[in-house]
Amino acid sequence: MNNFIRKVRSRTARIEPWWSFVLVPIWQEYIFRYLPYTLLYTDPKLYWVFAFGTAFAFASIHWYLGKWFVLYSFVGGLALWWVMVNFGLLAAIIVHAFVNVVDFSTGFRRLLMH
Repeated sequence: MNNFIRKVRSRTARIEPWWSFVLVPIWQEYIFRYLPYTLLYTDPKLYWVFAFGTAFAFASIHWYLGKWFVLYSFVGGLALWWVMVNFGLLAAIIVHAFVNVVDFSTGFRRLLMH
């Protein structure tokens, strides 16, 4: 699987920072929050079921960054679910993009990857 990750990174490196700051927030928010929200979330009583489910799925795709980053992604996924439910897709994309900019500019990601 590490080969796959290296191949993806080599291709996406060509379009940085657009990849991390624009494209990733759009597709991840669409897949992990918008689709579950619009297609499956019909009962507000299930808020936490969907919050934890979407956060778990979101965190799972970040496994290759290490266990601490997975935990960080899980908590971020919970927060982004709340943003999606209360303010919509565009707000979730903007928050996700902002978090990525802060993450990359402060080096926080490197701390969590160890």
